[in-house]
Amino acid sequence: MNPSPAENPVLVRADETLDSWGKGAVRIIQKKTGYRFSIDSLILYEFIQVKNRSRILDLGTGSGILALLLARDYPLSRVIALELAGEFVDLVRRNIILNQFQDRISVIQGDLCQLPGFIKKGGFDAVVSNPPYRPLHRGRINPDSQKALARHEIRLTLPKLLKAVAHGLKVGGKWFVIYPAWRLVSLLALSRQHRLEPKKIRLVHSFQDKEAEWVLMEAVYQGREELKILPPLTIYQETGVYSPQFQILKDPSLGKIRT
Repeated sequence: MNPSPAENPVLVRADETLDSWGKGAVRIIQKKTGYRFSIDSLILYEFIQVKNRSRILDLGTGSGILALLLARDYPLSRVIALELAGEFVDLVRRNIILNQFQDRISVIQGDLCQLPGFIKKGGFDAVVSNPPYRPLHRGRINPDSQKALARHEIRLTLPKLLKAVAHGLKVGGKWFVIYPAWRLVSLLALSRQHRLEPKKIRLVHSFQDKEAEWVLMEAVYQGREELKILPPLTIYQETGVYSPQFQILKDPSLGKIRT
């Protein structure tokens, strides 16, 4: 479903689209070109499980898709959406108004590498992040600056991210992240260095007979050692056909609302 921008002339601009996602639809304004949220954000969203009345920190919120979906599903929780880029901060603010989530989401413009300067230590029950993951020496850097920052470690490296996560979480708080499977060893090792104990791992495959492309991880700040390897998630049953376990991302009307 793609509502016409004319429905919201004040909020939606000529270079933007207005889309909806899921049951109890979240509506989201995005740029027509440049950075738009992708399927990895939705994969991460489906993995996140928190209690209602949680304080949730979304590090690098982009257009705000994770913050919006979590605010919808956990209406008694409070989500703080952190973003460095001013154009996305403005976008998130308009998305918050569009969905009438002013009492559920607050957006802060800031650099997560400087998190201790404006976020109290240990103030969150959960932190969620879909960070840049490609080292600068690996792969072509996108000429679009926002796409480049979202995918390559130009400004944010994994150690810097982990430092911010550990600062934001209370003891026993949970971190949910999606990361390339080929970087799993680094993710596990560096997480433990920052006292983030991996608790759940789920590998994500495009096809059942192909190597994993992504890994989902839940880690607990200062948690005890106890790792569960969950069944893998397969995206496609065959080329162009989503697997039954992935149908929710093909058909937004199946989007779940947690209670």
